[in-house]
Amino acid sequence: MGKLTYVNRKTTGLKLAQSIQRDIQKRIPKVGEDKKLAAVQRDPSVEIDASGRQLGSEGIALVCDALWELGCTKLSRVEEINLSGNDLTAACLQPLRRALSVCPELRDLDLSNNKIAITTPEDMAEWEYFLEGFTSFKCLRRFDVSYNPLGDIGVEILFRTYAFEKEIYIPVDLRSIRKMDSFDEAADANDSSESIDIRFPNGSQHPSSPAGHSNNGEVHVIQGTRKASVATTSTQSTLPLSSSPASSIGSSRDVADIHGLRGISYIVLNGIEATDLAAVWLSYIITAHPLPSELQPHLPPLKEGPFAATLRKYDALPNCRGLVLTENPKVTHVGERVLKEAESRREENLAGVEDVWTNGQGRRRSSAISDTGFEEAMNLRDFNRRSSIQDEDQNYGSLVAKHRRTLLNEERYSLSRTRAKIQLAALKEKGVKASLLWSRVMRMVVVSRAILLDYSGPIIIDGREPTLQITAKKPSARTSIDSTFKPASDASPAAKGTMLKRMSEISISPTDVAKVTTAPPTPPPRKLPGGLPVDIWMKIIILAEDSDGLTTLNQRLNIFHWSRSRTAISNGLEYLAESTETQTRRVISKVKGLAYEV
Repeated sequence: MGKLTYVNRKTTGLKLAQSIQRDIQKRIPKVGEDKKLAAVQRDPSVEIDASGRQLGSEGIALVCDALWELGCTKLSRVEEINLSGNDLTAACLQPLRRALSVCPELRDLDLSNNKIAITTPEDMAEWEYFLEGFTSFKCLRRFDVSYNPLGDIGVEILFRTYAFEKEIYIPVDLRSIRKMDSFDEAADANDSSESIDIRFPNGSQHPSSPAGHSNNGEVHVIQGTRKASVATTSTQSTLPLSSSPASSIGSSRDVADIHGLRGISYIVLNGIEATDLAAVWLSYIITAHPLPSELQPHLPPLKEGPFAATLRKYDALPNCRGLVLTENPKVTHVGERVLKEAESRREENLAGVEDVWTNGQGRRRSSAISDTGFEEAMNLRDFNRRSSIQDEDQNYGSLVAKHRRTLLNEERYSLSRTRAKIQLAALKEKGVKASLLWSRVMRMVVVSRAILLDYSGPIIIDGREPTLQITAKKPSARTSIDSTFKPASDASPAAKGTMLKRMSEISISPTDVAKVTTAPPTPPPRKLPGGLPVDIWMKIIILAEDSDGLTTLNQRLNIFHWSRSRTAISNGLEYLAESTETQTRRVISKVKGLAYEV
């Protein structure tokens, strides 16, 4: 009764949509229909498969109205919706969001093979509004929007919505972690807590103590006599797809809080007309997104069948575990490389958590360690165990940590360099219009510089000051007059003698030295246009250029601080010989505006 399939129906379009509407409404019991109510309660799940039926905008509106009525009863549980191949456009996303807002237990949403194009400002607004509604989903396993012409702008809006979402919470049970040797068992003997709470803005898993977080973004783990601190990391679970949430949660208080785009195991973006720039946006998500194996234990059990087989195919892909971007011909080998390097960064984050779990002794192999370095470390560990000297065992941990630090620096440098290469190519081809964020940042820089230049007072928004440091470049050391003004080597002896004689006759008085060395007087503080205070002008700039909140508070502070500084202008004169796209990227990078803050 709960599975509504219309794939083999002969009717299509609006007529079929009316049939779907009636079938959904049949699951809404009226007053006095006790038998229907009992039937719905016995089988509350609903699965709708209307793929390839060309419902169109009018048809999808009828279906969404029926889904809204069904969800408001809270008697049925809509678990799967397949609307692939129904000629849906961006205008269809608004009624679809309304219907999905009452389906918090949705597990699979398939909107592939439609006509959802993101080209106009209206399309962008509809797409963003639709994605913001994902915060109501608590167990969505897959979101497939393949073969829609989303383009780079569509992926950027996806990244922006992801970055602005609330953090998720995934508990990890330490009792499931196998002790590696007796040294680890001894270190864990005094542990009083059995699980680690993990809660971080980027949605990744982080060991933390009940005391919470420090102000600088680090998390501290205090268990018995152990103390460790980690930065951005995530863990990988080895539980199967069909594991139930209860099997992986230590107590009732450690319930996972999974929601929104951050909590989706698989986001599928095949054939969306993406380019290398879209790969850059996804690379920022990859480094922060939990692996599917981390999310699966906290989701409802997965039934074996075609859907489970499809998910395993996603897992077999070499890159983008959980974020699938294939069959996009415009993504070159450079775009593929940035995805691969982002995946390596995520693996390095996994290794960081293993260091915490193994008491910093490096007892587990990480994929970020080279085979050669790992063999050396293993040989050293065997020697340490034979000698039973704890100091040598600590030296082993230092060796592994050194390997990891070296490789981490190389990976981060390589990832940043590849991102920069793609960003420069996009700026050269389309300018700042290649990105909504870049265009917004540059507009705010231009307006802020025209108004705030030479303002020397404090820049404060909501009690926070800019963290951007602007320092004048040190001038090169001047050489002496004798070494600077040497006669040319091919000059005649008479010419050399005459020039040296004139140079020796030059005299510099103390007054002349004072004129050069004395700093010019500090000019009085510049008054802003109209005599308005800086707080008012900053609000005016934000309302005029960033009313929809595209930039974050930190980015705004950096823009205002950088735009008012003549030192920043002087430093920029050094790069006038560079290409326009290089100078533009340098400015955007200075104010931390190249990407959204995940």
